[in-house]
Amino acid sequence: MDKGKLLFSGYSGNEDEIRLMEWTQEGLAEKISVRHGGNPSFCCRWQDRLYAVSELPEGAAIVSYDLRGDTLSPLEKLALPGRKALCHLTAVNGVIFGSCYESGHYFAVDADLTRVLWEFLPSGTPRAHWVQPLQDGICLADLGNSRLYRFPLSGGLPEGEAQVISLPEGSGPRQPIPLPDGGFAVVCELDGMLRFFDQEGSCVQTLPASGTGLENAPGGGCVVGNVLFVGNRGPNTVSAFRLTKEGAVLAGEWETGNWPRHLAFVGEDLLFAACQRGNRVWQYRWDGITLTKQTEYPLHQASCVLAL
Repeated sequence: MDKGKLLFSGYSGNEDEIRLMEWTQEGLAEKISVRHGGNPSFCCRWQDRLYAVSELPEGAAIVSYDLRGDTLSPLEKLALPGRKALCHLTAVNGVIFGSCYESGHYFAVDADLTRVLWEFLPSGTPRAHWVQPLQDGICLADLGNSRLYRFPLSGGLPEGEAQVISLPEGSGPRQPIPLPDGGFAVVCELDGMLRFFDQEGSCVQTLPASGTGLENAPGGGCVVGNVLFVGNRGPNTVSAFRLTKEGAVLAGEWETGNWPRHLAFVGEDLLFAACQRGNRVWQYRWDGITLTKQTEYPLHQASCVLAL
């Protein structure tokens, strides 16, 4: 079976930060690597283009690369003056949405990276971390204000006023994750909790993201079928929650590398964890009950895994 290609990225060091990986008979191997130079801590894809953040303490930029052929050639770069620490991108129907953690800006740009189409800066002390497509709109996670903002989309862009969903002060929502029942879960970095919401935005369940009892700043999660995986920074584990009609239930928890920042499920049975402080990407096999580590790949301050 063709498992496709994967892309790993991380923060800048003394090596290429973006790695295009492909499957061979021996397993996953690096095909191409490129030097970005500006902390490409997160990437997303739209059609035949890859978009990488420049997560900088001062300023922000997006760089696009050509996924056709075998070179990952850079295409365009859009600088975003006045924004700081661009940490996340997502593509929604040809519009690229971004989140700037330090300056608190959310924004949208066109796929050709020519201009800013929309921008939103919440009041208070915003820490913009994630824009997630959800139902017919988008959901924004504001870690600083402990709020979510939901917007409908019109012509690909947010329309009207946001539906504001307030979480407990100090919870630090980091990543909304759509669930099969139409609701969504939220990984909360500051209090180490998982919160589950129905379609209307009411919280229906709260659980610790880790069952270890250790201090935890969960980095993110992903869903496959009726299972939600979460990477726990501090305990350095991956936990699995079974999604049932009665609610989510912790199904297991397994060791991973140091500081699992991002998780991605690939194909039918593979889970990858980008472990930032461990400078590794861990690969697991999921058999429906247990995660079994298969191998790991070195990458300086690994922070993103993207299935292509």
